[in-house]
Amino acid sequence: MDIKLLRSFALVAELEHIGQAAEKLHISASPLSRQIQQLEDELGVALFHREKKRLYLSAEGKQFLTEVKALLLHHDRLNGLGKSLKNGQSGRLDIGYVEAAIHSLLLPESLARLNCSSKVDIQLHALRSQSQIDALANHALDLALVYNEPEEDDCFAFQSVLVEPVVLAMPIEQAIRDPRPEQLHMKRWIADKQSLNTAVSNRLLEVCEVSGFTPDIRLEVSGPLAALSCVEAGLGFTFIQRSLARLASSSVIVVEVPWLALYVNLYAIWRRNEAKPLVSRLLTALREHVPS
Repeated sequence: MDIKLLRSFALVAELEHIGQAAEKLHISASPLSRQIQQLEDELGVALFHREKKRLYLSAEGKQFLTEVKALLLHHDRLNGLGKSLKNGQSGRLDIGYVEAAIHSLLLPESLARLNCSSKVDIQLHALRSQSQIDALANHALDLALVYNEPEEDDCFAFQSVLVEPVVLAMPIEQAIRDPRPEQLHMKRWIADKQSLNTAVSNRLLEVCEVSGFTPDIRLEVSGPLAALSCVEAGLGFTFIQRSLARLASSSVIVVEVPWLALYVNLYAIWRRNEAKPLVSRLLTALREHVPS
């Protein structure tokens, strides 16, 4: 049935007067009266009792009005939902990420800038870079935040969203003011053996060797926060992404090492030509992120 016709019926039923309803609808009374008659003919039931110029809902009309109100309410909600989806104000967003996206605050602060309403359902999934790309291809993710620049693919678009230097964390009692490669040679080292950032982990020893020193790895831990805790306990040195320095205690000295050409790179990847409006909004927020 035509929604406009049902709205007209609901208004006539509320006012119980064709003329007054027609005035509110900005039409003349005769066409409105014909519309109500057309609705009754279509249903095969009298919705109103007619007495002179007044209308009174029949028992069938009252029952029909209850259903019409529910339908109109649902229609308005669907209309609003459609506009919200179009504007990126509602819907579901599945985001894959590697740990550096959290440690750098890139993802949390970008999500905060979205200013999402309660109509937006956001799901975060910690996955390795390749697993994210596979999930993106299978439509299990809407956007991926990965370490490695992806290969050219007609299905995906991507953009660099973070380039962050790696810094040196040292126990305060073993700290070196201006560490040079030769001063770090064979220092006790804490390595992150299960880092999701395999790209950095694989390159670390090579970069150290090129720089002129070899770390003496005495301890392997799972995750950069565990490594920082071990540095605090005086168990050795470690490399962390710069943004994690804010979490270091007063027992840890964190310094930049300009001669160490090692960076944490993050890329946002999404499906080309079919991104949800929410994805577009998140990409804008990611681009506006200012590293701490």
